[in-house]
Amino acid sequence: MQNRRFAVLSSLREAAFSRVVFGLDPMVPMLLIAAVVGVVSALMVEAFRAAMSALMHLYTTESHLEAAAAALPVWARVAIPTLAALGGGCIMWAGQRWVRRPRGPEYMEAVRIGDGRLPLVPNLVRTVASLVGVSGGITIGREGTMIQFASLVSSLIGRFWRVDAAHQRLIVACGAAGGFAGAYHAPIAGSLFVAEVILGGLQLREIAAVLVSAVVGELTTQSLFASGPLYLAHAVPAVTFIDLIDASLLGLLAGILGPMFLWLLDTSRRRYQALVGPLPLRMGLAGLFIGLLALASPTVWGNGYSLVQSMLLGHWTLAAIALVCVLRLIAVAAASAAGIPGGVLTPTLALGGAMGLIVSQLALVPQASHSQALWILVGMGSLLAATTHAPAMSAIMVFEITRNYNVVMAAMPACVIASVVGSLIRHRSVYFEALGMRDDEPREAPA
Repeated sequence: MQNRRFAVLSSLREAAFSRVVFGLDPMVPMLLIAAVVGVVSALMVEAFRAAMSALMHLYTTESHLEAAAAALPVWARVAIPTLAALGGGCIMWAGQRWVRRPRGPEYMEAVRIGDGRLPLVPNLVRTVASLVGVSGGITIGREGTMIQFASLVSSLIGRFWRVDAAHQRLIVACGAAGGFAGAYHAPIAGSLFVAEVILGGLQLREIAAVLVSAVVGELTTQSLFASGPLYLAHAVPAVTFIDLIDASLLGLLAGILGPMFLWLLDTSRRRYQALVGPLPLRMGLAGLFIGLLALASPTVWGNGYSLVQSMLLGHWTLAAIALVCVLRLIAVAAASAAGIPGGVLTPTLALGGAMGLIVSQLALVPQASHSQALWILVGMGSLLAATTHAPAMSAIMVFEITRNYNVVMAAMPACVIASVVGSLIRHRSVYFEALGMRDDEPREAPA
């Protein structure tokens, strides 16, 4: 009798437990997984940073690439990016021969149209090759590789738990948001990056998990590694209606220049890769070219972080900033043409900041604000919006990376105009191929 009563009670408890667990909205456990993914993504970003710092210390005691280039002798300023690009090319070449299979989709494609599964070995080869290249001063963004690495580890987490394809894609999206937040200290922009660029719109159910991952990723970074905004900048005064006129004109200019920048990247990549076949040689020559450009200015080295910080706090003459802008534009095109792994988001921000600074010195309405930081940041957001077609992400990002709220008032209209004009001139965004899209597919409305 007692055994029967015990069995009945056990059955009731199991039924109640099953009702509670399986009656939950599936998004509830996903929020817990998203929090774990946010922590792991932030740790992967910092691991990449630490590895990059260790490689830099092989040839310099400086912590930033621009300062390292300025302190090096002339021969080393040329030799180091050459050797770094050549080394990265050899790693990719050897990895391709060793793996002998396609490297698999980018994380964006895996989320947008794939099953969320990222192959381990090809992505690790690409990550190591990028690490070697960016540590040697190559003019390419390291943050793209950081986000890819965080997404790769997130994909492994999803595969470990054997989730279905829909949740696997969402976990990788959370990894991308957490990696973005850790790399840029911008959790809201990271969430919008996933929503606008990768998912192609605001998916409200999915965005909850993405937000959790981004916020937890940023909290992990702030608590364990680096607190505060990504960039230090002077306070931006309150924006007026006159400022909106200048912001709109800057957005229009960015909407025209953005597609031209993307055309330059595509054309140089197509022609250069047809001209130079072997991958190590192609990347090594690009590194040599970047090193020669750095003889004119050490600001050519790196992703542009130090340049943006210098513009926000320092004083630049028109001739100096114009020269740096041209040199970096050529260097970014060379690195992209050679296929050196990395991203162009941060280099785009640097070029946009230079554009905003040039415009502020040439064409401001007399009554407009002459806050140098304002127009640098609006230029950064505008050019980013023109190339990504993601205005909300771009406007919020330039606020988050400095914590200057007033910037949003001018950046939002500028980014919307830049995005609309840029998408009208060129419907292919900078992430068109990474998303696995084709020209014969129907176009979506611009974000």
